[in-house]
Amino acid sequence: MRLALAKRACLAPPACGARGVHSTAAQLAGRNKANFKRHAVANRKAHSEIYETEEATFENDKSISDWEFDNHHTYGHLLLESIRDVRKYARQIKYELPALAEHARPFQPPPAHSVLRFERTVTMGEKFLAQDRKVVLRVTVSQLGLAGPELHKFILLAGARYNPETDELKMSEKREITSLLNKKRLADTLASLLAEAKKSDDAFADVPLDFSHHKYRPEPAFPGEWLPKPSKSCP
Repeated sequence: MRLALAKRACLAPPACGARGVHSTAAQLAGRNKANFKRHAVANRKAHSEIYETEEATFENDKSISDWEFDNHHTYGHLLLESIRDVRKYARQIKYELPALAEHARPFQPPPAHSVLRFERTVTMGEKFLAQDRKVVLRVTVSQLGLAGPELHKFILLAGARYNPETDELKMSEKREITSLLNKKRLADTLASLLAEAKKSDDAFADVPLDFSHHKYRPEPAFPGEWLPKPSKSCP
C-alpha cells in the first residue's frame, strides 16, 4: 500500500507554481543525442554546399588550365625560388660589388682617448630580430681616469659587472627597439656611474670591495713533455 502511494506521488502532476521534472537522465541523454545528430546533419549539409560551390567556381574558371604533368609541384617551386635567390646574389656580387670599391675607406684604429668598445650582432637579410638590437659595452676601468676613492666607489657601483681579473667593465642593453637607442642608453648609464663616483659627499670608504661574484679560472700550463720531440732528420 505504501509503495503504491509513493509511486502515485511521484507520478502526480506538480502543484501550482512548481516545476515538475518528468524526464529521466536516460531520456535527457537521448534528447541531447538527437539534437546533436540533427545539428551535425545540418552542418554537414551546409558544408557540402560550400564545398560544391567552391568546386564549381574552380571548374568554371577558364584561366586555370588542367594539370597535365607539365609543371612542378609546391616543393619544386620552393626549390626554384631558392635557386633564384642564389643567382640574384651571385649577380650582385659580380656586377654591383666592384662598383662599391670606390667607396672603400682604409681602416683607421680608434684614437687613444676612445676607450669604449661597443659590440652588436647584425643578421644579414633579417630585420627586427631580438639579438640584433642587443648592444654590449666593454671598457677598461683603468683607462677612465679614476683613482683613489673615486675608483673604489665606481667599482662598488659596478657590482658584478666588473671583472677584477681583466679590469674590465661589461654592460649589455636590449630594452630599446633599436641598437642605436640601446647604445645611447649604455653611454648614459656609464656617464651616470662616472658622475656618481666623482661625488665627494660619500666615498663609501668603509665598504670593502667584494669580488665573490667572479670565479677565478686558472689556465694550467701545457706540459712540455707532451710536445712532440724534433726528429733527428730535421735540421
